[in-house]
Amino acid sequence: MEAAFTAISIGSKLGQASAQRDVGRAQQESYERQAQQAELKGRSEAIAYKQQGSEALKRLNETLAAIIARAGAGGVDPTSGSAATMQMFAVSEGSMEAAVAKDNADLALGEGYTQGGIYRSAGSTAMKTANVSAAASVGEAAYMAGQLYS
Repeated sequence: MEAAFTAISIGSKLGQASAQRDVGRAQQESYERQAQQAELKGRSEAIAYKQQGSEALKRLNETLAAIIARAGAGGVDPTSGSAATMQMFAVSEGSMEAAVAKDNADLALGEGYTQGGIYRSAGSTAMKTANVSAAASVGEAAYMAGQLYS
């Protein structure tokens, strides 16, 4: 009778090992989905920042056109004096805004890939932990089998 209980325990340990691997695989897949979501979010934010940069350059173009038109309408040379100073200021501000948007896009993209890497590492760790736990369960089953036949 004791042999039957030991055999059931061995089977249970082997089933436990399989279940531990399944849990590890499921955790790894979950982390992979989170990694993909983080990367997608980073790309989406980067696109939004690039759009902001494009809008900044569009506003700069409109501002420069308005400065030139007003200077021309007032009979002033648009390439010198205060009109040129206003254009230089507008270019400086618009360029800075576009550069900040580009930097933010690069940061968002990098952050998405970094977060994705963290999730993938966590998934790998979860799978390794599950494999170690499964191996321990198989080891316990082998020990029980050894005790049964000794």
